[in-house]
Amino acid sequence: MNTTRASLRAIALGALFAGVLSFAGGAAAQSTIALTPNIKPLPAWNLSLVAGTDGSSTLRFATTGWNAGTGPLQLEAGAVDTGSGKQQVYQRVFNSDGSSALFFAGWFQWHPAHSHFHFDDYALYTLQPINAPGGSLRTGAKTTFCVMDTDKVDGSLPGAPTQAVYSTCGSQVQGMSVGWGDTYGAHLAGQEIDFTDNADGIYQLKIGIDPKKVLVESNRNDNESCVLLDITKPSTVRVLDGSGSCSTVVSITPNSARMGETVQVTITGYGFAQGTTVSFENGNGPRPVASNVVLMVDTDGLDTLSATVTVPKKKQPGRDPVWDVRVGTGGLLPDAFRVTR
Repeated sequence: MNTTRASLRAIALGALFAGVLSFAGGAAAQSTIALTPNIKPLPAWNLSLVAGTDGSSTLRFATTGWNAGTGPLQLEAGAVDTGSGKQQVYQRVFNSDGSSALFFAGWFQWHPAHSHFHFDDYALYTLQPINAPGGSLRTGAKTTFCVMDTDKVDGSLPGAPTQAVYSTCGSQVQGMSVGWGDTYGAHLAGQEIDFTDNADGIYQLKIGIDPKKVLVESNRNDNESCVLLDITKPSTVRVLDGSGSCSTVVSITPNSARMGETVQVTITGYGFAQGTTVSFENGNGPRPVASNVVLMVDTDGLDTLSATVTVPKKKQPGRDPVWDVRVGTGGLLPDAFRVTR
């Protein structure tokens, strides 16, 4: 996107979200609300590890992205670039007064394996080693999708149609209605990540929608979902955490404390954020309590939290005083913290 296009986009976005109609004679102003989509990926499902006769190994999975916003995601084809054969794509955002605005969003291109047009840069698949010595990060080849209504996810949302509106993979218009999802089965081309010569171990599979942030959305903070997998060749895939959270705990140090003691701990993992919580689950006896949780290191790799952990004073420890540590709503590290006398 060049500077001029970026400036025009910023101006248009400002007009879209600030749109207020003023009436003469001192009448109250009436706001025009932008009915923006909110595209969210569900965690990958129907996972399998397929061994090829040539020694290859492929992780296959199904995905569903759905629209939890107040308006549809509608993509419209624009001019054709004669050099590449691609078509410009614009996103139409509708307003509550019936008006709409167009925003440049990327490109359509013909996908010969699927015999239809795909929208570039709509999704990205990433497989990241969490506890897999010798493992390497892999990404999926499928970064383009044909966007349409295939499954109703939440028909109770205001504005959700009872029937699919975007029911074909069009070359001029594609989209996703409010409350509807776009599902791609594990058997389809692009629904895989090459696992050949990768190490067995624990991995996080992340589904990211709109990785280049080209779409107008009401919320960009929920565009990723993850599953934590235990992968063993030739064909074993076990889901360790299917909650969708991308917060994954790797370690806690120290990993024990006495009853009545307060210790300062360091927790490492992936996807941590400032303001997240730390809790202890699935043990018995005096439950540790975490406070003063602070994000110390925030990178694209391993993150670090510090926290104050206090173990209540009781006469007897529990029968199983070993607790799981959870960061946020996901990111569970089993049997990670022990309470001693």
